[in-house]
Amino acid sequence: MKIPFQKNKLVLAAMMLSGLYAQVSIAAPMLEEVLVTAQKRSESLQDTPVAVTAYNELSLENLGIVNMADLSIAAPSLQSYDFPTSSNNLALFIRGLGNLDSQTLTTDNPVGIYVDDIYIARSTGAMVDLLDLERVEILRGPQGTLYGRNSSAGAVKFITKKPASEKAFKVAASAGNFGLANLSATADIPVSDTFRAKVSVMSSSVDGWVENKGPNSVGGQPAEDFNMKKQQAVRAAISWDLTEAVTIDYSYDYADVDSTPPYFQSRSNSSKRLEATESVLAPPFPGSFKYVLPESDMEQQGHNLTLTAEINDAMTLKSITSYREMDDHVYQNWSGTLFFATDLAYSTEAFSQEFQLIGTVGKLTYVTGLYYFSEDGEKLETQYLNYDSGQDFTAGTLDDFGPIAQDAMLNPGATLPFVPASFGGPLGTNLGSTSFDTELTSTAVFGDVTYAVSEQLNLTFGLRYTEDDRKATRDSTNASFTSGSNDESFNNTDWKIVADYAVNDSVNTYAKVATGFRSGGASERAPNFNQTFSPEKVTSYELGVKSEIMDRRLRINAALFRTETDDAINTIGGTGPLGALQETFNFGKVRIEGLELDVLALLGESTTVGFNYVYLDGELSDVIVPAGSILNVPGTDITDVTYLAQVPKKAYSVTLDHRFSIAEMSVDAHLDYSYRDEVNSSAVLTPVPDIGLWNARLSLREVALGNTSATVGLWVKNLTDEEEIIYDLAQTGNQFNMPRTYGVDLKLNF
Repeated sequence: MKIPFQKNKLVLAAMMLSGLYAQVSIAAPMLEEVLVTAQKRSESLQDTPVAVTAYNELSLENLGIVNMADLSIAAPSLQSYDFPTSSNNLALFIRGLGNLDSQTLTTDNPVGIYVDDIYIARSTGAMVDLLDLERVEILRGPQGTLYGRNSSAGAVKFITKKPASEKAFKVAASAGNFGLANLSATADIPVSDTFRAKVSVMSSSVDGWVENKGPNSVGGQPAEDFNMKKQQAVRAAISWDLTEAVTIDYSYDYADVDSTPPYFQSRSNSSKRLEATESVLAPPFPGSFKYVLPESDMEQQGHNLTLTAEINDAMTLKSITSYREMDDHVYQNWSGTLFFATDLAYSTEAFSQEFQLIGTVGKLTYVTGLYYFSEDGEKLETQYLNYDSGQDFTAGTLDDFGPIAQDAMLNPGATLPFVPASFGGPLGTNLGSTSFDTELTSTAVFGDVTYAVSEQLNLTFGLRYTEDDRKATRDSTNASFTSGSNDESFNNTDWKIVADYAVNDSVNTYAKVATGFRSGGASERAPNFNQTFSPEKVTSYELGVKSEIMDRRLRINAALFRTETDDAINTIGGTGPLGALQETFNFGKVRIEGLELDVLALLGESTTVGFNYVYLDGELSDVIVPAGSILNVPGTDITDVTYLAQVPKKAYSVTLDHRFSIAEMSVDAHLDYSYRDEVNSSAVLTPVPDIGLWNARLSLREVALGNTSATVGLWVKNLTDEEEIIYDLAQTGNQFNMPRTYGVDLKLNF
């Protein structure tokens, strides 16, 4: 139900339930209605029986959200971390469910990522800065009966701006500490009344904040700083009205990212965040040490073609076609922690086709569709060790180890005849390479029907049938990994039942039961690749209320949920010398109960306060080590020594926004605080402490410069310069959060 707007004085339209800062309203001192497409149709968020968090362009700016990692800081129910191997890969968790080995090609991610309804299978590339977004929606709980790929934990939707019907040009630039420099431009080019185009380009860079330095030489090999990133991206889009009823939308995006991974410092020096590399090994180089570290490079591109045909006033047909490519070559050097290094190159090609039929028949509103997805992947991983064997170690035997090396990646190779003595110590050992070829095909039919029983009560029924086929082959010259292959097929039927009831014009409630499904697969880093795991099945129970009271000046939304997972897929990694090995298997049962609370209040006419909170209580049972395990004794019950990863007991964020005027110019002052309780980095005991971060922004808007308007923003992240461990690597090394950053933004609208 759409609530009409009242007319009154100028007021700041408020932050949404999740921190959403709505557009400024000149209509009235009240919270503005926000429209979302969580159910594949545009409707008020307050009327949508879905636990959803939404951010528009202004809220993304005020919260300092430029990529997926920033988004997870602002939304308490969404947790994430950089995968240890690469800063381009992000592991995502919603309501405590996620994928610990997010870089693998043989395990699906339960959190779906969608860009304009296109499913993005791999979170590699999720750290690319966001281009020309209209809004972001975070959907919590299983999303199988409405979305192309079954996402059993939830989904993150990015909705880009469509080409506008009026000519416009926008330039944005940023500068800050650690060498931050960003420049982007967007042009809307309406060719005619029926044909519109848009082009966006972006270039950004930031220096690595952990300096790779030391008195040693690396023999001419590259030694970049850790946490560096340089990006170039372009996006082109057209929108063509073939007729009054048929529209074609096409977009192409390309990104090239050069980066270096996070730095992990040894536990022996983890009491303080280091901003320069160190070695804990014996002389001659204790303390500062420069490690071999080439730049990682990731390229991705994608085509998206959407045809929308309004068959009649009550029925719309959509065809959504996508093709995407991704190539990623990443390096990581853990010589100060795991005494280990990796050189990993992989690529994927993905194609998807989805048909949707959306409409109404009397009291019925429906969405139904067919979905096809295929992905081919290749990967080659070479590993290095800090022990000098005197030769490349590819024969598969574990003898002839010499002294310990300072740098695992300092390896002469076939064309680099280095002399070990010139580096003050021995060279690392090449342990061999492991290659993978993978194929995934998924087909599904889904439907979602809502029946209006009365003006107050709606009943929704959803159904989805999925078939997945997965093939994978591993070949290895590394003694830790045997060659093997697996070829399996999975199918499952998921369903959803929702009852939503409007108590009055201000309060809506709902009750929902939904199931989700994640395919089985194999563990790439397990010693035995022939060992596979079965699908996991999720059942979610949820009660929710969405309310706007006090003349729409106070919004209180809440959800109480319980998630039960059978045959839960999880990953246990080795510790210490076995830290490079991982085994993914079915954990048995996982139960997570929780409460989500989102509050937004409009104080006066120009101040808003937001509070977003999540409480999670998780429990594991029947964690039995599978046959063939190397890291644990097969058949034993390890429930008491296994942990749920990325499940904070509580997490919350608080936002404060105030608008005032100076000489007919508008000034926005923003302050936010985000807190996350202690979590485990992995399924073994790897706890990291709680962390709370302050961020602030001051924006001067509506600055007239002739025919141009400008916005100038001053911002700071991690205002109090907190330093906390955010990831424990196999009980050997720790990653810290980034130090305080600050900068200035300038936007020009022509």
